[in-house]
Amino acid sequence: MLSQAYPPIQTVQTQSKVQHGSDVSLRCDVPLLSKSSTLHWEKDGEQTPNTTLMYNNSAYILLHTVDERSEGEYYCRLMKDGRVQTVSIHTLNVTSHSHGNRKSQIIYRQSSSNSDVSLICKSTKRYQNWKWTWESSSNSQTDLIAVENGGEVQIKGPIKPGRGSSTTYNSQAFIFHISPVNFNYSGTYRCITETTIYTTTILRTIRVSVEPPDGVSRSHSVVLTCEVSEVTDSVTLVWLRMEGNRGVLVKQQIMTKKINMLRLKVNLSSYETDWQCAVFTENTLRALAPITINLTSSNTNAPTESSAVTNQVINKQANTTLSCVLTLFTGILLGALLYYCYRKRMSVHSDPQESEPVYINISQMRDDRVERSSTPENREKSPEIYRNIRRNRYGKGNMNKRDETPVTSDSVTYATIYFNKSRFQT
Repeated sequence: MLSQAYPPIQTVQTQSKVQHGSDVSLRCDVPLLSKSSTLHWEKDGEQTPNTTLMYNNSAYILLHTVDERSEGEYYCRLMKDGRVQTVSIHTLNVTSHSHGNRKSQIIYRQSSSNSDVSLICKSTKRYQNWKWTWESSSNSQTDLIAVENGGEVQIKGPIKPGRGSSTTYNSQAFIFHISPVNFNYSGTYRCITETTIYTTTILRTIRVSVEPPDGVSRSHSVVLTCEVSEVTDSVTLVWLRMEGNRGVLVKQQIMTKKINMLRLKVNLSSYETDWQCAVFTENTLRALAPITINLTSSNTNAPTESSAVTNQVINKQANTTLSCVLTLFTGILLGALLYYCYRKRMSVHSDPQESEPVYINISQMRDDRVERSSTPENREKSPEIYRNIRRNRYGKGNMNKRDETPVTSDSVTYATIYFNKSRFQT
């Protein structure tokens, strides 16, 4: 059985020597990159943690502030159908010092809260004095930090040194660290000794933004803006829609003349969330500035299965809560009504005005009855009653023992009679 023949692996080798503290961009090209193919960078057989990008059948890698740890072999591998098709090997050598007064270097940094830049002076010679200066596009040269033999670093401003900056004197190294990088920090930075300008670094800053900034929905328009602080050579500004680490070109702008600020805007017709603004100079990737679009909850056209289940649970809980509230409210009303009826009933029975004592002189009433009966007219009308009264009064006849007491002005008998006024009210 014949084994399947595979084409030989194509290998390309290059090497370069770069200055300590500079930025390095490596590029690997293939004729055609299909969707089933992968193209990636490795360092010494391991995946690199640095920024990578796949764009236009090319794989890019950015190395910021290289030092001795950055040295080694970088492999660009094209994988297709599980086999290696192409290998590009780039050997990187880094100088032990950063002597660059003969030529200035340009670096790019995104203006963001997590970006930083380290400006390094590292020499094989010893110097008594070091200082870093900054010259912006609109101002004259300003001292930032300085140190003299045997002393501590003096902070002069206006850019405050970061945690990676030098704090004491070192005759062979002086570092100025900036963190975070603001957009207005662009300009020319110089490391100066007592005799010469040791290094010159030109910093260009990049800023990306989205409008509206607090989240958008699919029914609203979105505008992405990418800005470069200054352009002095040929620069290409590109907006890429990211699909993993693969960039899809959406819009680009090429500037070949000097300009204070380069700006590129794009109105989105699709609402993918991951975007990057890329800066190229002569087909070399110089910077990547990512941005993420935050979509609000009203973006989805139809609820997903999980969101539908969640909504059902929320609605069920809301109905249960409403039933409990209505039941509690009804119980409170019923209790209040019963309490009102109870108080009303008690007020009727316990009102002191409903039953007041009435004191009557029983003896006086009896005498009045006798006197009225003793008139001649009453005698004629009721002779029998008159005789009974006289007989009872003078002890002739049966008499209740309670009435045996002779009636005088000092012997008065009182009785208390209670009656309900409500029965007599109309």
